[in-house]
Amino acid sequence: MTKFLANWEVESELVLPDQTPFIRYDHPKGTYTAFLRNVPGQRDDLTFLSMQFIFDAPSIQESKDIGEPLAKEFLDYLVVASNLKIRLRRLFQIFNWEPGMGMRECYYFSPSYAHDDAPYDEIEPTLLQTISLLQTHPLEPRLKRALKWFANGVATRFPDDQFAYFWFVIELVAQLIKEPSPVPDKCPVCHGPLHCEACEMTPLHRPYPKQAIEQLFMKYVTEDPTHYCKLASDARNMLMHGEEVAAVEAKLQIDFSELVDGLGHLAWTSIMNQFVPVLNGHQVRFLQANRYVHMNMSGVAHMQVGFMPSFNNPDPAYFPQVQMSFKPLPTPGDQGGGT
Repeated sequence: MTKFLANWEVESELVLPDQTPFIRYDHPKGTYTAFLRNVPGQRDDLTFLSMQFIFDAPSIQESKDIGEPLAKEFLDYLVVASNLKIRLRRLFQIFNWEPGMGMRECYYFSPSYAHDDAPYDEIEPTLLQTISLLQTHPLEPRLKRALKWFANGVATRFPDDQFAYFWFVIELVAQLIKEPSPVPDKCPVCHGPLHCEACEMTPLHRPYPKQAIEQLFMKYVTEDPTHYCKLASDARNMLMHGEEVAAVEAKLQIDFSELVDGLGHLAWTSIMNQFVPVLNGHQVRFLQANRYVHMNMSGVAHMQVGFMPSFNNPDPAYFPQVQMSFKPLPTPGDQGGGT
């Protein structure tokens, strides 16, 4: 294993006291070391920390995939201890951090760019008139909460958070539309109705929340709703029991971002169907996203740089400065060029 240092910018409501140049944290099991320091200069909108995060990885090619989750874990503990917002914002460099080297293997990262066409110039009267129609519909508390969770799901930048918020929408709307007629319990293997041989009866009851969710999938999903419901439910259970997204993808053999996008469309469809009575007979306009998971693109340069750092105080002010930027190539049919 090789030591690497990742130089991060961290969005944080927590900073170091004045006159404290840096603070060091060592994981009790030696898994990583973190140096935190204030970013110089006045910040009017967001407050930033600089974090130099040292960890082990087999190679620089695997370093980001190994180091980033560890850095997030450290900040999660910092959030729990402080009750303040702290999160990774931008990765600047990753250096080979083995002592005694003159030339160091490194990655330099460019700023990231949103992989979409935002902003969209689509705020116009018909869109606002559609909102006015929606607001004439009586808003039950569950539907109001569903609107809130859907908005949170669209806005958040993390796919596992998006999945959770969209799932909340599904749960809430399922309770609004569930069939009142009694249903049987199902066999966990074949999913057929369970039958009591002693009573020679199939016991019935009002739909449980899980069964109400299954009814929603059956009502609004057109292609193999039973399979999709099981897939989403399994992913939900794994996430709620502590599994990471990578483990969900590996076990369920899925692309998690596609699952989130599908659940987002289902959440939106579920909400919109509650407003059908006030929309019938009116000209309305909705914008429909083709995906909800946010995608960013960034460039990375793999190079060798020569410098002897201070291992006791890895101040990024003394890291070799490299200027780099990139412009994504246009997709077929776009005008213009790229580099």
